[in-house]
Amino acid sequence: MTIFTPPARWQAAAVIALNLTALHHASAITLVEDGVARASIVLADGASPAARKASAILQSHLKQITGADVPVVAEGKLDTAKLQALILIGDGKLAKARGMSSEGLGAGGFHAEAKGGTLALLGTDTRTASDIWGSVYATTWLLEAKLGVRYLWPGELGKVVPKQRTVTIADFQHRTTPALAQRQIRSMGYSDRLQVGLDHLGFTKDDFEKSRRASYATTAETCDWFQWHGMGGTLNILGGHAFDYLWPKYGKEHPEWFALQPDGSRDQEFSVPRTRLCKSNASLIAAIAKDKIEELDRTPNTLGVSLCPSDGGRATFCTCPKCEALDAPNGRKVTLWDMTGKVRRNFEHVSLTDRMVFFWNSIAEQVTKVHPNALFTVDAYSAYTAAPVLRKLHPNLVVRFAALGYEDEAVRQEAIGDWDAWAKASNRIYFRSNLMLAGRRTGMPLIYAHRFAEDFRHFGSHGMMGTDLDSCTHNWATQGLNYYVIARLHWDSSRDVDAMIDDYCRAGFGAAAKTMRAYFAKLEAAYAGTAARHESSLSGFTDALLAELNTLISKAADEAAGDADAAKRVEFVRIGMRWTELEVKAHRFLEAADTADKAAAKAILDQRFAMMREVFQTQPLALSVGYISWGEDGAWSRLGWKAPK
Repeated sequence: MTIFTPPARWQAAAVIALNLTALHHASAITLVEDGVARASIVLADGASPAARKASAILQSHLKQITGADVPVVAEGKLDTAKLQALILIGDGKLAKARGMSSEGLGAGGFHAEAKGGTLALLGTDTRTASDIWGSVYATTWLLEAKLGVRYLWPGELGKVVPKQRTVTIADFQHRTTPALAQRQIRSMGYSDRLQVGLDHLGFTKDDFEKSRRASYATTAETCDWFQWHGMGGTLNILGGHAFDYLWPKYGKEHPEWFALQPDGSRDQEFSVPRTRLCKSNASLIAAIAKDKIEELDRTPNTLGVSLCPSDGGRATFCTCPKCEALDAPNGRKVTLWDMTGKVRRNFEHVSLTDRMVFFWNSIAEQVTKVHPNALFTVDAYSAYTAAPVLRKLHPNLVVRFAALGYEDEAVRQEAIGDWDAWAKASNRIYFRSNLMLAGRRTGMPLIYAHRFAEDFRHFGSHGMMGTDLDSCTHNWATQGLNYYVIARLHWDSSRDVDAMIDDYCRAGFGAAAKTMRAYFAKLEAAYAGTAARHESSLSGFTDALLAELNTLISKAADEAAGDADAAKRVEFVRIGMRWTELEVKAHRFLEAADTADKAAAKAILDQRFAMMREVFQTQPLALSVGYISWGEDGAWSRLGWKAPK
């Protein structure tokens, strides 16, 4: 079964996105009246997993909102002779009889409608195997659009559920299909890297998993935060490092298949699994093509396989004459490295994109003789970010664009130009950036919501077929606003960012909304400023800015004092502010490590360490302290600091 076949050229404007919300409502449906249920949730016979999940989400949220227990009834057991308001979840006989259907919508699409005493929440669900959760999207949309629920960040504190005794919904109709077939934000979970940080802080894997489960719990049954905001769908095309297996499998027998290092060696033992290949080697290309044919034979439902090289690693790219001859002499200059000596040596080189295109094309040409419709994921990244100069891409290549970041405005603008060039050169391109990793090693509040929205809209109008963003690092007290805006733009990139942020602040902080809005605006301006000046993001956190931010947080706390939930959310963000101050002080010592007052540095680093343990134990969603510890705690040895026992 083929799950999803993307067209030859993607344009977001071509997908169905229809909002038929009525301007004048002739009638309405009452779901709950003065705390008493006046409707039943009806599940069609043989209801989809999405419909069953959606019914539980709606039922439990209505309970939390009104206190009423709205029953869930199977369509086949419903007494149709009894006059009652109906909430139909998932396409079924009753919905069809009332002229309500999700037919005609694309993958992940939904039809939501209230008419004649019936509320319908209908998703394409299992009819569209590339995105089976339409009924869930319909339900979370209703809860937000009609009942005022918001999910600012995971867990009960991040959920805004307005209380009301009566729920009446005026007639409306809303039909939509997501513009992007794949909407993915990776969520950082447990990993070996995290365990390094946990060990440093004195916690276990079990501690982490229990903490994550507890912090994600909510009063009402819910999907996870990402699905709530419409993340989902798949292009059914594999990506990721494709060649980690090659050195263990072929290294001893065929060392000539691997990258010639500047010292004359082809040994990759010191760089496994991120080995470098001799991209011009015909025998290697034939072996990979054979492996890919076998992979496609084993997974006939997969549309494509990965040809993405490993990034990072200690080995440099092949320096043999044949590989060098594949490079475009007038390609953009990049920096490569040589780590075969005692000291790392950086050297300038032309972009490697054209040699990569030769390599990818050569494999694709051989594989498509057996699997003519197979797709091949490749990367625009690293030393091959610039578009090719000499060569055209094989029509079956799918480009994962992994550039774009917000640390430096010049680099950002170069990435936008690179996207446009790749979009012209390829039939298919999707957005696979590491931009959400900004601040993952520091946990700093680097806000870039407006810049992201501008770039996302541009990419959407220039061929973007989907996303795979790396990653949500779960620093919700410092970067939660980024996560929120990025997720919501995935479903509708035309949303007004200022209105979205205003709504985030109004829903989350109540009477302190205006002050919190100013707080986030100052953070965003600071980050944009350092990027424009080509400076380190940390340099923007001056004493004056820190003082202004603290003043705003304190003012917000006073304003929210009469609203317990809003006050707690302000204090949640204040955790990020406390952390920011400690992190800035610590890095100032590090910048002057040779002359720094080691005793004063130790005092700050001890406070920092104590705060990390406190956050893990009391507010683990505020900062991902395990990853922060992995990311930078090794640097403090320059100040003579060791973690307290």
